[in-house]
Amino acid sequence: MTEEGPPVMSDAEREVLKVLWDHGPLAVRDVVRHLAETGQCWARSTVITLLQRLEKKGYVASDKSQFAFVFRPILSREDVMRSRMNDLAGELCDGDALPLVLAFAERHQFSPKELARFRQMIDDLEAKRGKRGPR
Repeated sequence: MTEEGPPVMSDAEREVLKVLWDHGPLAVRDVVRHLAETGQCWARSTVITLLQRLEKKGYVASDKSQFAFVFRPILSREDVMRSRMNDLAGELCDGDALPLVLAFAERHQFSPKELARFRQMIDDLEAKRGKRGPR
């Protein structure tokens, strides 16, 4: 992943990548099957094209040592999410993530369990920062 983040992916590419994130390394036929199970009935050739695009963009890698190519994600869902959030903060908030986080938090109805997890994450960040000193 570059400093600017990975290249932008299309909605269709994202759907294919989600299958790999959810089910691990897969051959093309398995990706097609999982997509069909979610109501997305794409031709095998379309899925191959999307996987090849994702590979060129650095999102997936393929193992060509077997009869059927097996594709696996290189970037995690979290890597892509962080990059997209950084891009959005840059576009909308001059790089400041806080207004973006606050806008999301104000519009989302968090459960008590989610709020507790969020508080724990903040505590963990503060503890890390305390060990390293202020930034």
